[in-house]
Amino acid sequence: MSRDKGTRAAGWVAGYLRRWWPGCEPTPSGRKGRDLLGTPPCAIEVKTGVEWRAKWLAQVLGYVQDGETGFVVYLPPGCGEGQVADALAIMPLWRLMPVLVDAGFAPAPIVTETAEGG
Repeated sequence: MSRDKGTRAAGWVAGYLRRWWPGCEPTPSGRKGRDLLGTPPCAIEVKTGVEWRAKWLAQVLGYVQDGETGFVVYLPPGCGEGQVADALAIMPLWRLMPVLVDAGFAPAPIVTETAEGG
């Protein structure tokens, strides 16, 4: 995967996400922190690469502040500027399930007690 694609990918994703967050823009080159700005309440990292790396998710979760959620937009090989809508959005399952429940796509969880009583 070219370093150039990785550099340009944040701009592609920002352009796509502006339909939902009109102020979405890529973080200026060389600036530390999340890859996209103007996406409250989400911290978003944009990644390209031949293989998925779990450390990318750990990285974005390190940027999450109170009340925010974080996810990685991964553009695998073959997913370029014209295919941004097909990129993968990756977040922890513990964070996804409340989103699905709130949207009506999953039932509320069943609360069970463990052997320890909690």
